Amino acid sequence: MTDLDLLLFPHCDLHMALSGTPPLVLTLATRKEATPATNGFVVTAVPSGQCEFDFFAPFNAKEHRFEGLPTFDKATGRVTATTPGVFLFQAHFGNQYLVGRLQVHRSVVGWWFGNDSVTTALDATVAHTQPSLYAKFSDDAGAGTDLIGDITGHGYVQLVPADTRQLVVSPTGRVRGVLPTQPGTPWVLSGLFPGLGGAQLLDVWVTDYTAQHALTWELGGGDPAALGDKHNVLFLAEGFREQDRAKFDEIVTRTVHEMFEKPAHEPYGMLRASFNAFKAFTPSQQHTVTCGFRVSAGEETVEAGRATGSGYPIPTKRIGGGTLYTLEELVRRVGLPMRGDSRSNLPATWQDQDLDIDPHKITEDLVKAWKAHQSVGILHARDTFFGFHLGNRLADRASGTGPVPKPPDDARHSAAVTAFVARLQEFYQNEPTRNLTLDPRRHPPELYLDGSHVNPANTLLRFVGGLKPTGSTAPVGAQWLPDGSRFQPSRGLIALIVNDGLIGGTNLNGRTVTAQTMNRLPQLSYVYANATDKREQRRDPPPDIEVDFDDIVQTVAHEFGHSFNLSDEYEEFDGDGTDAKQSADLFGDNVSVLGFLRAGDDPDRHIDPAKVKWLQLPRIRSAAVLLTDSVNVTSPVQGIKITIGSRNIAEWQLAQKLFTEVRLRNFGIAPFGRQLPLDVGAAHYLEGLIVGRVLPAEGAIILTRAGTAPFPTFVKGSIAFVPLKDNQHQPLLVVEPDVLKYLRDHRDPLNQNPDHVQRNDKEDDNPVDIPDFSPPCKSARTIGIFEGGATFAGAHYRPTGRCKMRRGSTDFCHVCAWLIVNRVDPTFHALLDRKFYPESKKEAKKHE
Repeated sequence: MTDLDLLLFPHCDLHMALSGTPPLVLTLATRKEATPATNGFVVTAVPSGQCEFDFFAPFNAKEHRFEGLPTFDKATGRVTATTPGVFLFQAHFGNQYLVGRLQVHRSVVGWWFGNDSVTTALDATVAHTQPSLYAKFSDDAGAGTDLIGDITGHGYVQLVPADTRQLVVSPTGRVRGVLPTQPGTPWVLSGLFPGLGGAQLLDVWVTDYTAQHALTWELGGGDPAALGDKHNVLFLAEGFREQDRAKFDEIVTRTVHEMFEKPAHEPYGMLRASFNAFKAFTPSQQHTVTCGFRVSAGEETVEAGRATGSGYPIPTKRIGGGTLYTLEELVRRVGLPMRGDSRSNLPATWQDQDLDIDPHKITEDLVKAWKAHQSVGILHARDTFFGFHLGNRLADRASGTGPVPKPPDDARHSAAVTAFVARLQEFYQNEPTRNLTLDPRRHPPELYLDGSHVNPANTLLRFVGGLKPTGSTAPVGAQWLPDGSRFQPSRGLIALIVNDGLIGGTNLNGRTVTAQTMNRLPQLSYVYANATDKREQRRDPPPDIEVDFDDIVQTVAHEFGHSFNLSDEYEEFDGDGTDAKQSADLFGDNVSVLGFLRAGDDPDRHIDPAKVKWLQLPRIRSAAVLLTDSVNVTSPVQGIKITIGSRNIAEWQLAQKLFTEVRLRNFGIAPFGRQLPLDVGAAHYLEGLIVGRVLPAEGAIILTRAGTAPFPTFVKGSIAFVPLKDNQHQPLLVVEPDVLKYLRDHRDPLNQNPDHVQRNDKEDDNPVDIPDFSPPCKSARTIGIFEGGATFAGAHYRPTGRCKMRRGSTDFCHVCAWLIVNRVDPTFHALLDRKFYPESKKEAKKHE
């Protein structure tokens, strides 16, 4: 087992008081993958004395930021402080590090549960859910500290179950379900903060996620035990209460209908017979999901003793943009403001404090908006069945490698200080607020690493594994459980619909699940539990949330593209991004990077079209899929016999009559869905074959070629196809010959706008004029090489200027559609080409 990451307990956004609380004790731990991997992860505390904490006072004047700092006792893990204030720190062990923040207050004024109720899992060993605990602190003038803080796991509150036969609380404050609850009858957990009043109570619901749950058909049908060759789609409900069941059913029905019926979502429609769709409904205690981010204070009102307001997630992108920093970009560079921040001439101060800013990208209005980018409180967590959240808490951070040494002092013009400051500022480089992922407070570190990993033992996959149709014993849920050793058609085709109007969605859990909300609202409403003491802040959603059906189906179709190994093609960040330097082609089948495509050692960003994987894709006149492995035969003719069924047998009889060339490509889809680059070795790809015999009764044909005996075996799922050729009998590729010649001559992307520094948010990216080439009616459909993709403006390349994977566009580009067809049912290649290939009338005549 190798170390995967570093963990900090209680978390990375800490609070302590100089009086009235027990000592704050910090623990570092390593996390490793368990053996076998299906068992989750092993968390082990770092031995006493082997971890380091480097503190820093970011709001102090330059040359004084290493003064008056808290200290960490290696022997006991205790933190000691003498002065209220805000401090950043780097915690490290070996070659791994975490960054965090500690706010020191004079005292605690009050505390409360940050949940109205919680759901946890029935489990014999692992405690799943960690109730959130919030506190109000003294108003320490000039310290800049928040009045409301997250003290979850700090050990200040004593958590005790009413009955240990029902619940057990772990040392880190997580709750393990011992007995399942029944509807309407929760178990009870009490919390006591010594010196701050009596105990407070919290309802706890215990669910057995491994139990069999009902599954119903929405599309397709047949024998549930015979689903292995189909692409099975599963819809799950999150944040829907029992009274919302009809709404979920309507969403699924309309999404399936439009996805497989509307031309805008092709090729799903033409592949309909290869899909099944199922749904499973489970009610949640509350609607809408937890917000990991805080919310900026907007306009607030008090009516009839009820204090309400609305605000944007922190950080938001709404201010700035263009040549200026967005508010989100500014926060990533300079952090969040102090409470009551009144400093002036901040751009000069930030430069003096070694922060990485360009003052020309900052205006007074942007600084004003930044100062107001603060919240009054912390939203209560919502109690939903699977435990998803939007965005993430600053408390929940991932570790990195390569700690930066702490300089001896805060000297001016010191490269060591600049590097150390840059490291600590990583604390504010948070996940996008629209990310919709599993909440680490509902999914413990032993079972959940992050959204990029499969996390095979988490409760979401446990639930899926137990799904069976009503009245059936067929283990249908196994279709969606990931297996890294083999290709699975249904891997990743889980759409989890969240009953929330805020914009949010992510393909997560190692591309096994896509989750999305029902609308694209940019801000949320909230209410305070007490209008005069604004500390307990809750979401205030309408009882019935409006559904944007068009957006849901568009997003499901896009996100399932990821499950077909297609990367995002849109741009969110300026510049190239660090991954652009990779020399390996590790992205989806529709994206590549400059580090791989660069033409030799060319310093001018020229690319080699011969390395672009999608430029090798053939246009196909007709195709068939092998239903069994091929067999070498000598009778009735010598050749390779392939069984393809009788559906299009007449096409192969015509191919025999015309001596049409046939090609064979072996099945080559990797376990994670990767198709490109296609292996063109002799064992995987054969050209120059002809149909020697058609055997209609067997649904088979025999292919022959002079001088080849025996043929390699082509396995079930391989493709036999007739390439589409021009009127000079030359095989055609998906890229037009004139476009390919232009790319070879110029070695530059086709973007009409060559700017690869500023991100391009436009839906269509039109190509440059190409001599002797007449583009399609919508020129952005031209297939070639376009710069900008995988969220970066530069050094990431995609096939076209318009695609569903790029955002905004309603349809897939031809390359992405080709890849989906090739995976699901290659016999539809010819239909795809006839109906949707993007060529002008002039170019079409060349190929007649």
